[in-house]
Formats: sequence, structure tokens, C-alpha cells
Amino acid sequence: MSDDVASPPLARGYNQAGYRALDAPSRRELLVALQRAGRPLDSGEAGAAVGLHPNTARTHLDVLSSAGLLNRRTEERSQRGRPRVLYEVSPAVDGLLGNEAERAEAGYRELARTLAQQLSQLPDVPQEAVRAGRRWAAVLDKVQLRGETLSAEEALEAVTVLLERLGFRPEADLAGRELRLHRCPYMDVARDNRVVVCGAHLGMLKATLERMVSPLEAVGLEPLLVDGPSLCTVRLALRETPEEAPPGD
Repeated sequence: MSDDVASPPLARGYNQAGYRALDAPSRRELLVALQRAGRPLDSGEAGAAVGLHPNTARTHLDVLSSAGLLNRRTEERSQRGRPRVLYEVSPAVDGLLGNEAERAEAGYRELARTLAQQLSQLPDVPQEAVRAGRRWAAVLDKVQLRGETLSAEEALEAVTVLLERLGFRPEADLAGRELRLHRCPYMDVARDNRVVVCGAHLGMLKATLERMVSPLEAVGLEPLLVDGPSLCTVRLALRETPEEAPPGD
């Protein structure tokens, strides 16, 4: 029996199965990851994009497929070995999901603009923005941290994954001690409240790297806001290891 499953089409608006499928944040993240990829992914690739184990991702992907949000098929291959099961966004819902995403993004931008304007009224705005970013990092549950101390390379990879999920399109350069952000999801808000938005992003990165128990730290963020593609540069540094005190001190 073939593993190919023909997903039922989704009528205009979500049906009940579609609503239930999208009720879980992990499934929404998987759906967005498949949209951004622009090609079919297997459960391992899709799971890696959102920080889920392949088996967990496969369970969520099958729910989305059963609801008509994804198409599921087996990979065509001539080589030996078991073919992969691939998932892709159903054409019947691609446009609808895009409209939903645009409306949600617009709502979040307005909320971010309101909060930025409020924060800009406080004394010592730069420090308050960094503190707000640190509080933001405390509630971000996106980075899977291991128990041991991370190297600078591992920490940079983890924070790059986080920024990718947040929509920044990061480019890591450990040798140059830089993290280049080729897109800012809050560009419209940052144009009017750059100190607040960039300060919050810096605070989030500072706190996130500290949580990783890594020698890497974020020491600054240099924004470049233009009408075309944006490029902001996060400056990185290696923490200095304190010298051990002599015995008896």
C-alpha cells in the first residue's frame, strides 16, 4: 500500500479540523516553516527548523495533513533505502494562510508601536529598552539549551536559529565577531522608535547568550535603517575569564 495520502481540500475559511490543527503553537510554527522553505520537507528538516524532534514533528505534520493544510507524499528516488515522506503546504490554503499571517503581523506591529511609544516616555530610555529586552528573553522558549556550557560556536549557532525563527534573517560571522541581521520584523516601528526597538533586541540577545553559559556576549547593536533592504550589525565579544585568586586570599 502506498504511503501517499491525498489531503482533502480546505474550503473557503478553515473547517473545524483546520481550526483544531492550528490550535497548537508547534503546528503553526511547522506550517510557517514549510511556507518559508518553499519546497517539500521531511519531518527531520521541518522539525529542525522549529526545534522539534523528528518524531514529534512527524506527529504534528500528520495532523496538519489530515486537516487538509498540508499535502503528504513519498519521495521519488532510484537509490536504495526507504524513501522519505515529504510534506508541503496545500495550494488550497496557501493564499488564505498568507492573508491570515499578514493580518496577524499588522496587529503585532501596531501593538509593538504602542508599547515602544510608551517606553520612550520613560527616563533613561536606552537602559529601559535593554531591560525590556532582557524580560523578553525570559519568556522566549525557542532555544533548546543543553545542560553543559556551550562554546562560542555552539552559542552563536543557537542564537542564529532563534533569530531566524523571529524573522531577522541572521548571518553569523564568529571570526569577525559580528551577527548581521538582514531583516528586521519591526522595521516600521524602529523608524520612529529606534532606541527602544534596537535596545530591546540587544537586551534580548544579551540575556539569551548569558542563559547559554557561553563565553560569547552581545556588546552592541548598530542599526542601519534605509528604504531598501535593512542591515543591522550585532557586535559580539568573548567574555574575559576572571583570574583565580591566589590561595589564602
